Amino acid sequence: MQVLTYTSHSFGTILSNMIFLNNPTYRRLLIAIAFISITIRNWDDKELLRAFRNASVSSTDNASTTSSIISDGPITTVAYAISITSCSHKLNPFDPATVLKRSIELNSWPKHPKSRYASEFYVFIKTSNAKQYNHIADRCGSLLSLAGWNIIPQEEQVYQGLIKEPPESILKNNIGNDGCCGDSELIKLATYKLPHGIAVHLDLDTLVTNPFDELYNVMHFPPDTEEGKRARQQLVEVVAPTDLNRRSSGHPSRGSVNGTTAQKLLSNIVVDAFYTKDYNMISPHKEGHVEHVGVQGGFLVVRPSMLTYLKLRDMVYSGEFYGGHGGKMTGWYKSGYGKHIWGSMTIQGLLGYYFDHVDREHSVELNRCRYNNIADNARVSSFSSNAKFPRGTLIDQARNASDPRYNYKDFQCRDGRANCDDVDCQRFSIEKTRLVHYTYCKSPLKCNECNFMETYKEVTCYAFIKEWFRVRSTLTGEDKPHMEDDAFSTNVQWMREDGTVDVHQGNCYKEYTMGFCQGNGRHNYVSMKHRNMSLLPDN
Repeated sequence: MQVLTYTSHSFGTILSNMIFLNNPTYRRLLIAIAFISITIRNWDDKELLRAFRNASVSSTDNASTTSSIISDGPITTVAYAISITSCSHKLNPFDPATVLKRSIELNSWPKHPKSRYASEFYVFIKTSNAKQYNHIADRCGSLLSLAGWNIIPQEEQVYQGLIKEPPESILKNNIGNDGCCGDSELIKLATYKLPHGIAVHLDLDTLVTNPFDELYNVMHFPPDTEEGKRARQQLVEVVAPTDLNRRSSGHPSRGSVNGTTAQKLLSNIVVDAFYTKDYNMISPHKEGHVEHVGVQGGFLVVRPSMLTYLKLRDMVYSGEFYGGHGGKMTGWYKSGYGKHIWGSMTIQGLLGYYFDHVDREHSVELNRCRYNNIADNARVSSFSSNAKFPRGTLIDQARNASDPRYNYKDFQCRDGRANCDDVDCQRFSIEKTRLVHYTYCKSPLKCNECNFMETYKEVTCYAFIKEWFRVRSTLTGEDKPHMEDDAFSTNVQWMREDGTVDVHQGNCYKEYTMGFCQGNGRHNYVSMKHRNMSLLPDN
């Protein structure tokens, strides 16, 4: 539009030479054009574009307002981190890291139309000398760099020899063998040191299925703003019922004693951490266990803070951890967060204590079916005398009244409540999840045999597995391998909308894995080609 470059002087020259200048209608029209042109010429381009957008949307239409904000760019960039504590010859992190990163991108700005938060990717790799670490010379480091993750080498977060030994403390001599990875698990605390306003740490065997914006909005917008008020109203839908109980009655399995609503409890909250708990690691019938549950270490959303990082590190250096599996006078500062918790001396127990006692006001437990869903049964079953055995609920087709192995029952809720249907994750639709975790379902790369279909857990796990391979298939060059429909004859199951299960014959490897599993077993997995994912064109 050449008119945008005209000045008032050039218009005057044009007007003086027009033979129809004396025509009142033309004169008014030209004066109007001159005024608009001068205004546009001196108006900032971004303000002009914003005005055009605002003119096309209703002020009462929240969805349109959100779209306007999205077109201006993201609200902020969220850090996503994973950790590698050791690089064994069995570990090939490229495939899971690439697919996890892709799932985050698909549910972040700008790819997801409803997300207003961009993403940046980091991996903490444990090393003895961070300054001399060269990721190119490290197999796992080089593969993760190709997958698009920024490498941050990390030395020990805590030096075991410096841990104090108060009388009866057992931390110093035992932390090295605790949980899955000993004190190496504390590498996840480095999330608090990332240079971002919001940071997420995920295990490598997770997959993002929907945006996390409902959490980020609460952390980003103060409670006295309109955005902040809306965010806290929406938060009610994803907070764990045990968290709401603890806030209203002081006990996770007891409801409100004075009728306080969830909306009121959360209306002015300022959140520094979101997390989920691992109820499969406790025995709910034992005294104190329900009140002292460890954090599930595969998912953390935090507000980075060196002060918090140093506070947690100093708690470990204090040595204040005491033995015993009971839920009282054990564990951290004799608070009850003791050895009944898997990883009690590191992330699961340490953060469980910290979020519940040290920073309770600013820490929120989320519904573990929405976030960090592992397809677990909310109840203990009669299948095993060990309450920690996470057996799924039998589907109707598998029940056999004459065989005890196929006729067990569910009874006590793992979180101690009378009714826990709202956290029965084995029956939870993947469409309603935000993050799924393959720790109980097992890694999609294992290509597990799929004729074993007895419980709701298997049905939901295969829905999770299918989503992992679907995300993989969206990457450039990841075309589905050829597989005939009749190459295998197996059970195929789907959850109906009414909660019952449909079972029919088919080819589960084609149905669930899209042919990326050419049969049963890890050796039948079709691996991705190692290449620089950042340089590939996007699908």
